Amino acid sequence: MIAMASRFGRVVFDRNAIVRAALRAYVEVILAHLDPLKRHNFTPCAQADWTGDLQRGAFYNGNGCGAYDVVAWTEAGVVGLAYELGFGPLEQLGLSVDAVTGGPDDVRGAVPGFPAELEPALVLAVGLLGVGPEHGQMDAGVGFWLYGDRVAGTIFDDPTLAGVPRLVAWGLLRGDRLPLACSDGVKFRADEPSAAPIHAIIDAVTARVLKGPTELTTDELATLLPTPPDPERLLEAQQMLRKVGVTWPGSIEP
Repeated sequence: MIAMASRFGRVVFDRNAIVRAALRAYVEVILAHLDPLKRHNFTPCAQADWTGDLQRGAFYNGNGCGAYDVVAWTEAGVVGLAYELGFGPLEQLGLSVDAVTGGPDDVRGAVPGFPAELEPALVLAVGLLGVGPEHGQMDAGVGFWLYGDRVAGTIFDDPTLAGVPRLVAWGLLRGDRLPLACSDGVKFRADEPSAAPIHAIIDAVTARVLKGPTELTTDELATLLPTPPDPERLLEAQQMLRKVGVTWPGSIEP
């Protein structure tokens, strides 16, 4: 765990806290979007993806308009990369068109001083990045790495870079909750009263997944789905939750 001052206040980067927050944010956006009553509207991300597990994995957090951040982790530490529209490696990291590889080297400039031990985490993170339509570059314009008691990256070297708030948010967690990061800052919004039962389910499911695979309970489903959800959205939610070991009661794993 590393704590430091920043223009956003005191930030604390902790590998295990980041993984827990990534898991909760992933479960949160899936269940909130599935709720037919739309009781929870202020999720920390609009689009989410997940690969791997709690030991080695990655989480994609998109705003639905093209900007995103990705955090990836191994037992050794964490790598974070972010992209704002128009501020990828060509524009912000000095990558030349001739140097584009379509792989981790495209964004290595975002994580100066990068320790070799975190290379597997960088590969995981790059696997969830968008691909630039201009030259096939992996799109991220800013980053950080956390290894043991060391942390570094362009978010610290130049905190005015586009995309910095998206990564600083991972150092401003409140418990396991990820704040909403925008291009101009990081925001914690007060919970809507109507969202309380949804948050209770999210917290309970996240806590169980941290211990191993789990099922949504019949009571949780009754609260979450008081009316039948859209069938396509339900199927998508089930497929996404299966990535982190969450299934429906009585479901049979493929």
